[in-house]
This record gives sequence, structure tokens and C-alpha cells, in this order.
Amino acid sequence: MKIQDVFAKPDFSLKEIMKIIDESAKGIAVIVDDSDKLIGTITDGDIRRALLNGISLEEKAKKITNTNCVFVHKDYSDTFVKNIFISKQILQIPVVDEHMKVVDIIFFNDLHTNAKEKENYALIMAGGLGTRLRPLTEEIPKPMLRVGDRPILETIITQLRDFGYKNILVSVNYKSNIIEDYFQDGKNFGVKIDYIYEPKRMGTAGAIKLAQQYLDKHFFVINGDILTKLNFEKLMNYHIENENCITIASRKYDINVPYGVLELQEDKVVKLTEKPTINNFVSGGIYCLDPKVIKDIPDFEYYDITTLIEKIIKENKCIGSFPITEYWMDIGYIEDYNRANEEYFKIFKR
Repeated sequence: MKIQDVFAKPDFSLKEIMKIIDESAKGIAVIVDDSDKLIGTITDGDIRRALLNGISLEEKAKKITNTNCVFVHKDYSDTFVKNIFISKQILQIPVVDEHMKVVDIIFFNDLHTNAKEKENYALIMAGGLGTRLRPLTEEIPKPMLRVGDRPILETIITQLRDFGYKNILVSVNYKSNIIEDYFQDGKNFGVKIDYIYEPKRMGTAGAIKLAQQYLDKHFFVINGDILTKLNFEKLMNYHIENENCITIASRKYDINVPYGVLELQEDKVVKLTEKPTINNFVSGGIYCLDPKVIKDIPDFEYYDITTLIEKIIKENKCIGSFPITEYWMDIGYIEDYNRANEEYFKIFKR
């Protein structure tokens, strides 16, 4: 990666900043002037906070730029930088010369390649029929479709492993033998895999109930057709720190209405908005759950996670949202599958 790949100007929109962070997969945009002198930084966390606070992606970068960001001069020592990473709890540090021109960026992950292993489990839903992807899924379960040079499920497991989450549960039903033959106990992939067998279609929450013997700590649930560069550790930390029953990893989804939209009071037009963009957050198919919610799931029956979430909301318990600002793709249709293959090596082979 060239450091210029993460450079941005103060008048860039937040949408452009989000694209830079997404495509670089480095979690940061460095805001510079026309001479590449450091102005500040915007991290994926800054973008998430902006979205949660209702700030539009059309706003300028300067609105949320951290002008008091941490930086080091180019004569830094490794020990000095490591101490900053630990004391400041940050993941990226710009490096500047004597004129404050950005000449490099140091990334925490480059200094600490082995993430600390966590005890939390991740339950991956891999038992669906994949009917919307037929004929591709007539002989193979959807999570085993190859995107890039490997099955979707392998990429999901690798991403979790790289963040230290090595306790993997895979919920299986349709053509489960193909998944088990490929991954076996997970040892060859650097993880430990146990399989949850759905005797019939159980729904996401129903599969959670079947797996409850493993789930005594906060855990992930992930759809088996999702490709993402989401920082799973940040998601888990956010979930625990906010004491949520469930945290939904969400994706901003805009709907562009190609017409003038009328606002009516009875039969009178009081406002006309030409071709508005409607902003929504949608579920990204990734969740963190407190094991306490499992008691709310009935035994041995189909129960979807949306039903569980609605139940918890009615009980006035806390459901959180964690915006996904990194790459994310739900492979639900043939066109999604083709696009994922086109993008894979750019996103995941860095």
C-alpha cells in the first residue's frame, strides 16, 4: 500500500473518506493539505460515531477530523512507538518530517501480527439452502462457494482467527458433509471447529439454542454468506462496554428516490423534495450476543433472530448498533457472487 492511498483533503465528503478507509482496509484516512502536511486523521471509529450521531455522509471531512491526533517524527524508535500504541490504545500513527509532511504511517498490526487469543465463540450459520444462488448451490452449500481462491466460509473463519477468535461453531444442515470434509476439526486452519447439527431448519436463534452448551460468554453470530473486513475485536469490545443484550453490526443503506416526493397534510402539499436520498441502517448479518438472552429462545422449534430481537426490544432491554465502515458484501444473489469475485483479491489479499 502507498501511504497516498489513505490521504484525503479537508473538503472531501465523509462518503469519500469512508471509501478510502474501506478500500485501504487500514482503518484510517490521513487529512493533509496540498503539500501533504498533516492536518489530522479520521478513523473508522470516528466514522462510526458520526453515523450514530446522525451526521450525513455528505458532510465535509473537516467536520469530524481529529486535529489533535497522535503522530511521530521520522526519527522514531520502535520502543517509543510501541509504548504509544499501548498507552494511547490506537492502531495507526502518522509519521512526519521536520516540515510536518506525512512520510509514512505505522500500523499496530504490523508490529503485533499475532492477536491475543480470545475465549469467545463465533457461531457461523451455514445450514441454509441457498436457493437464490441456484444453480450454483445445487451441488454445494452456499458457504462453500469459492470466492477468490477459497470458500466463503474459509474467509470468514480466517478473519475471525486473525482477530484471535479461534473457537468456531458451524451450524450445518444442507449438504453438511461437504463442509465437514473440508474443514474437519479446524486444526489445519488454525482454529477449533465444532459442528451444530440442525435436525430441521431451526432459524438463527434456534441454532443458538442448540449451541448453548458452548455459549457461556459473549459470542458472535455470523451469516455464512458474508464477506467483510469488519474489525471483530472492536465490535466485541463495543458490545461489552455498552452492556448490550444484542449488538447488531449495521450497514448504512441509502435509497435514492428518482422523483419529487410530496409531503401532505390531508390533501394539501406542504413540501416538495426533489429526488431525495433516504438514509437507513440495515442489519449486516453479524451480531454479538450476551449469553443471558439464550433463555428467551424456545427449545426445539424454528426461531429467527429477528423474532428474538423484537422480543428483547419489547422487554425494554438494550439492543445496540455498531456501524460497519469497512468492506462488507452479502452474497445473496448471482450478481453479488460475481461482484465479490471481482473484488476479492483487491480487498483480502494485502
